Amino acid sequence: MNTKTWTAEAVESAVIQGNPNLEIVLSNYFKAFIMRLGDHDINLQEINSTDLLTQKILDGIEKLEVLRREFLSVVEIFATTNSPLLKQYLPSFFENLLAFYEGKGINLYSGTGADVLRNDHYRFFNQFLLISTTSMLLENKNFDTLRAILYAKYKIFDTSYHTLRDANYIRFRSYNYTLNQYMNTGSPKRVSVTADYIRNYSSSLEFDKMVRADILLYYISLWHHVDTIFDSAWFPELSVYNRDAQILPRLVSKKYFEEAKTLFDVNTVTEFKELLEGTTENLDRMGLYRVPSVLTGLLHDTVGSVE
Repeated sequence: MNTKTWTAEAVESAVIQGNPNLEIVLSNYFKAFIMRLGDHDINLQEINSTDLLTQKILDGIEKLEVLRREFLSVVEIFATTNSPLLKQYLPSFFENLLAFYEGKGINLYSGTGADVLRNDHYRFFNQFLLISTTSMLLENKNFDTLRAILYAKYKIFDTSYHTLRDANYIRFRSYNYTLNQYMNTGSPKRVSVTADYIRNYSSSLEFDKMVRADILLYYISLWHHVDTIFDSAWFPELSVYNRDAQILPRLVSKKYFEEAKTLFDVNTVTEFKELLEGTTENLDRMGLYRVPSVLTGLLHDTVGSVE
């Protein structure tokens, strides 16, 4: 596949011109986008010091940010009209992205060995990409698409054990040692350098929305996760910047609840309240991460109370 053919510009042109092959263009764009990520792999044979590895990772973060913004620009074209194409193609995009990493031997689990640290730019990209995509879909009320992404169980071929294993969106977030440890040299230390970086790459308005989206990803992971020690829940790292007690304040509206309820796999307000009441939280907030309880954040007492 020629990655220079299937570009964001090609998608935009197909939309503007009413190209009857738009689905093919969009599908190929997503495939080409994943292929382009391989250009940013770090070859340890070219690394002769810890400082050089750190610099390569930071350079990778910078370059991948260009791709993240490009991806969001394509998603936005379809999100603003609630196009069914997003529901059709985004879940498979995220599954294919995980399969790409596995196929390339890019380990997404956290660690301090050089062979694992070399992927910290991908870890940052993955986390930022999913949070910002979630935020955009929420903003445009693309609830069906978001549900399809977050509820999906991705089948990934484990090249080490030659078997299929389940994964879900939680796999797109893991601890970043390069940022949160090795780049955290100030005094006092930052709570999360990862959160700082995402904030620096975002406008104030964008970031506030992403903080709430990050916490929502945590809530949903309480109900939908893969039962492994590594992927038991999404950790809402941006919550260090949270100032809101209500994460989806518009749930107070009955109309909004009816639109958003698919995210929670419920049909009525009563079912939603029962879901929240039966949820067990084990998040260690450490007094630093400002994550409202699921009852507070999702408006247990007032949900759907305004016509």
